[in-house]
Amino acid sequence: MCHSSKRGMAAASSCLLRGVAFEIADLALIKRWADLRNIGLVIRLDHGTVGEEYEEVIAFYPEMSRTCRVIMWRTAGAVFVQPLIGRKRRYGSVAKALASLTWMPGTILTEITVPTTY
Repeated sequence: MCHSSKRGMAAASSCLLRGVAFEIADLALIKRWADLRNIGLVIRLDHGTVGEEYEEVIAFYPEMSRTCRVIMWRTAGAVFVQPLIGRKRRYGSVAKALASLTWMPGTILTEITVPTTY
């Protein structure tokens, strides 16, 4: 959480608010999606990094492991997905962001072509 520069007085925050809370309907969709795939999730409130603050970040734990593999947050205009290793990606909705997580364990992949070996 970010701190203001003056104690007991209203002062400008030294952090940039990067993410806002999810809508209840989106949280219900995310929970259902995770339950169907045996993926654990934790909603981190007031998540912060140096110079940035997020009202709400969702951390995904595939197959109930102890290691978070992906985090998701939203702004007023987009939803972001950040793998533990890799670049963040931007989506227009929670549904599109979840659809992008096809590589997560427990997710069914379709249209896979197996190459023929000779």
